[in-house]
Amino acid sequence: MTHLKINIVILISWVIFLISLTQDCVNYQYFGSIHYPSYLAFLLGWTYFDGFRWEGFVWVANLLYFLGIVLTIKRNYKAVFAFIISSFLAISFMLFDNITITKSGRIAPIIELESGYFLWLISILFLTFSSLYLKVNTEKQCVV
Repeated sequence: MTHLKINIVILISWVIFLISLTQDCVNYQYFGSIHYPSYLAFLLGWTYFDGFRWEGFVWVANLLYFLGIVLTIKRNYKAVFAFIISSFLAISFMLFDNITITKSGRIAPIIELESGYFLWLISILFLTFSSLYLKVNTEKQCVV
């Protein structure tokens, strides 16, 4: 029964994640107001991972999210740690005032975070809290 619950939780998280890719994730100011699509952030976010731009570290949340899913499917409960770190990285993006918009290092002020970002964050947090709950529940059942 627990395996079915895990599959349902992963499916719900995936659906939320995929819906987030259809939305804009951030609105920034660069010669006007620009709404940045989530699918571009997902596809190109890794390009800012060069040690100087913090956005690249936030993008690692995606890698940890997918690693956590694989570990969860393999019933390795260390996946919880990957989800927790992924959650902290995803939440940390809320602390940014500016975003790097070009590889040359130009930055632009963030006007607002949009629905794509929040849906992405919800998909990660949902899987994190669900896996924590299922891990605690499974451990209680093993003890009894």
